[in-house]
Amino acid sequence: MNKIDISSIGPILKKYNLKPLSLERFGKITKVVTDKGIYALKSISHKINPSFPTFLQQLFQQGYTRAVPIYPTVEGKYLIYHNHKFHYLMPWLKSHTLEHRGDHYHAFFKEIARIHLTTVSKQQINNENEIKGHYETIIKKWEERNQFLERFVVEAEAKWYMSPFELQFCTYFYETSLASSFARTQLEKWHELMVEKKSYRTALTLNNLSDSHFLYDDSGKGYLSNFEKVGYASPTNDLVSLYFRILKTYPIQCTDCLEWLETYQSRFPLREEEFYLFLSHLTYPEPIYRCVRNYSEHNQRKSEREHVQALQRAYWLTKNIEFVSVKLLEAEHQQKEQEEESHTE
Repeated sequence: MNKIDISSIGPILKKYNLKPLSLERFGKITKVVTDKGIYALKSISHKINPSFPTFLQQLFQQGYTRAVPIYPTVEGKYLIYHNHKFHYLMPWLKSHTLEHRGDHYHAFFKEIARIHLTTVSKQQINNENEIKGHYETIIKKWEERNQFLERFVVEAEAKWYMSPFELQFCTYFYETSLASSFARTQLEKWHELMVEKKSYRTALTLNNLSDSHFLYDDSGKGYLSNFEKVGYASPTNDLVSLYFRILKTYPIQCTDCLEWLETYQSRFPLREEEFYLFLSHLTYPEPIYRCVRNYSEHNQRKSEREHVQALQRAYWLTKNIEFVSVKLLEAEHQQKEQEEESHTE
């Protein structure tokens, strides 16, 4: 939190006919206290898609009301370009407290599901080559990554002395290979089902989800914010990015993560092929690959210790994902068995 000079924000706030009484900065957000109320002014990169407020307005028109609104200027503009950045104004809302973490995540997943349910659209596949091409593109990318990791291990083991990073990765390599194989199996299941169904679903996805973007008004109602990377894609995109963020921590067995997905699916059930697509992209060891790639190409940007620490965190993330994905797959199999038993009775 930093106090900032009013003169630096004044030209922007004039566009809203607001006179600031005090300002406090919290990262990209500036808390603006005025005689008309308290606002949040966000400053973002000029490289973002400036049309994202349009998606937000469309969402409101479809009846979804649990998104933090963006206020227009007196000229009716939703974004202001100033000092090489875009800025936009919102109401000031509160973040959750640690003692309400469980309720917070359940409410958060409900709202993600509601956005997907509100905006979902079924797309027909008229040409099977579309799916085949997409599948082969992913498989090719993963195979190239796997080959890169294999070469790294072979070259490291051929040395008289391995660096701490090389030694660490060699101990992780077998489990990394298993994770890659698991992800490919799930993608193959997705491909088989897609060939049969010949359709897929898209929905409005935020593509940069974090629970810190779920805020509360004074009455305790929760609202989603940060629509800067919004677009239409598979709803699984949001789930993958969210679980990557949640599970990027020390080694844990996140049973809560299973309940949160149940909460999501109670509002917006994933189709079978979507479930396997979700698992495939979640479990492929991309974080470990990126660490090894960064070490190979940008070795001097970080110290050896920093590279080792980054690799260890990526390994922890992979193992945390492994626990969640195995439990989800077990639950899926149990559900199928129960459905088959009910059909035979």
